[in-house]
Amino acid sequence: MAVATNSFDSWLSKKLQALNTDEGVFGSYIKGILEGDETEDEKTEALESILAGITDDNISKHVTEILKAWAEWLPVEEVSTAKVPVEDVDVRLARMLESQSLPTTTQKSYTEEEKKIRDVILAQYSQMSDEENSEGDGEEDGASGGDCGIEKNTNAAAIIQQEREKRGKAKLESQKKKEKDKEDR
Repeated sequence: MAVATNSFDSWLSKKLQALNTDEGVFGSYIKGILEGDETEDEKTEALESILAGITDDNISKHVTEILKAWAEWLPVEEVSTAKVPVEDVDVRLARMLESQSLPTTTQKSYTEEEKKIRDVILAQYSQMSDEENSEGDGEEDGASGGDCGIEKNTNAAAIIQQEREKRGKAKLESQKKKEKDKEDR
């Protein structure tokens, strides 16, 4: 492949030099188009648009020469081997997917003893939740300090008390300052 690519590269470089253009930039761009997976018509249109920016005369002739040279220097073996890996990848992927086991959920089967234990535990929890609900049905019981095992939340009352103390302290300080200002006058 290296020989074929180098001979096409050198031919394309000479061709672009003859057209008085930068073969480094346009050469790699043209080669990228030719190596792409597009159809022949799409490649022809892309080459025509590139060459239209380079020259105004005989664009279709130059495109034909480039496509002919590409087909001539591109070995037939490379074209066939280029398609084989794509198929190999698909086949390999299919084999991998077939061999990979799908995760399945299995339902655990319980013995009679395990079922009895499970039922007893569930029954205890259902009784506890029923009793808790029946005791706490009236919210006024909990708020009034009824004996349900929950202490009354005193955070709000403590904060209100602190605010009152702050205001009282600020009031005293303000009065002291006013008295001092009076004395100073």
